[in-house]
Amino acid sequence: MTPKPAIRIACSAALALAAGIALAQTPNPSFNLIGHIERFALTAPGDPLSAATMTVRGIPVTLPRSLLITMPGQYMTAQDLFRGPQGGSTVQNASGLALADASPPRVAFEAELQGNIVGGQYIAGVARISQGALHVGNGVIQAIDGARGELRVGAPGAATGARVRLNDPEGIYGQANSAGAKAALALDQRFQLDPDNSPVHARTGFPVCIARTAGDAKCPANNRPAAPADKRFTCGAVAAEPLAPALPGCDARLPAPLRVGDHVVYVGMLQSDGAGGFIVAAHGLEAELGIYTSPGAEPVYLYIEEALMGTLGEVFPTLQQEETSRVRIVGFSTDPSRPVEVRLIDSGRNETGTTLTGPAGLQPSNGPQLGRFRNTWPAKDNARAVRRDLQARVIGSPNAKLANGLTSGLYVAPIGEYIGPEATRFGDPGHQPPMPLENFCFLAKGGGTFESAAGVQNLVRLAPFPESGHPDSQPVGAGPARACDAPN
Repeated sequence: MTPKPAIRIACSAALALAAGIALAQTPNPSFNLIGHIERFALTAPGDPLSAATMTVRGIPVTLPRSLLITMPGQYMTAQDLFRGPQGGSTVQNASGLALADASPPRVAFEAELQGNIVGGQYIAGVARISQGALHVGNGVIQAIDGARGELRVGAPGAATGARVRLNDPEGIYGQANSAGAKAALALDQRFQLDPDNSPVHARTGFPVCIARTAGDAKCPANNRPAAPADKRFTCGAVAAEPLAPALPGCDARLPAPLRVGDHVVYVGMLQSDGAGGFIVAAHGLEAELGIYTSPGAEPVYLYIEEALMGTLGEVFPTLQQEETSRVRIVGFSTDPSRPVEVRLIDSGRNETGTTLTGPAGLQPSNGPQLGRFRNTWPAKDNARAVRRDLQARVIGSPNAKLANGLTSGLYVAPIGEYIGPEATRFGDPGHQPPMPLENFCFLAKGGGTFESAAGVQNLVRLAPFPESGHPDSQPVGAGPARACDAPN
């Protein structure tokens, strides 16, 4: 369901004026709030797609009905968040994420909200929740506790460090949250790692794991060679390049085990350990390892490091603004011999999306930073609808889901940053230009499905909608033709 080329707003307005339609031309100010969640309440707790109100930096913001919230490893509805850390059938009175809750979190949670101020009301079109989007830890693995799925990370040779557990309900990368000694401390599954990609990986995207016990068949010791080749090698019979020697006994269908002495970078949430301390419940971990797969072999792995997209801007006669529609991706593949196709998609629509590369794809680097692929598609490209996700896939790979939950040859990441218009003359009009959320067709149209904790939901147009103030922000089909009137 590839969208038709966008029609510039100026042309749309001209068509409407020719038909005798009076158009409002008052731009609504945009906003971008980042801060702790102070208050959080559902509007209609019995509605699976309920709107909500969230207070950040002292400002109450409406999260419209049908808005999906971006969590570290998944999308969730506002109602999903009120089912508590372990989910379940009961919608609770409080989410446990807000400082004003009766039982407030021990460590504050952070939200990033983007949208427009409409009729004096802050209405979001983008919402992300974490416990600190820029928080990151790193160090050397000092010790490994496989039964708890836990690493101790810090300075080499030291006896103390951070306790890092993978928030892995399915046990893809080690002990599952509910298994063995790890089950004694329940981890908040709203902040779990992404089960459909490989967020626990080497620098190349090859998955890594924490062995549950000695001889763990799901995290085999044979998937790491002995030193000095233990940190850069090819998992397969044919080397990806001379400085990554082949390891013929390595089974690329399984992750490679982490070892004491490996350097790792991790992201996650602080969670009380019940004894007065904290662990880091990690939703992502990257090991400083260069692990590749043999040319043309399956499975193959990749990941997206950076994904950003421009949003264009609506044309207002009184507003001078700079706008862009450029798209940028940076990623890595374990097989530099095969090109990678990049697509813009809306996850949940079961669609093929819009290809940015065409069938030729991007060729990963065969030089420095072997396996890296990256590109920036130009600004001022008016034929690009704004999408929810960026997809990378290895051309020629079947992109199959493996038996252990890993995915071969495919990685899908949310757009990490939407670039909105900026005023080109300070003080004119005295506020930020509106975020053109009517160009976000998945918000303006809905039309997809989403499996929430309450079942499969049909996503609809956000209500209330965070309008830019341009006439094209009215419902699809009610005004002049524009990109989101086309089938998506």
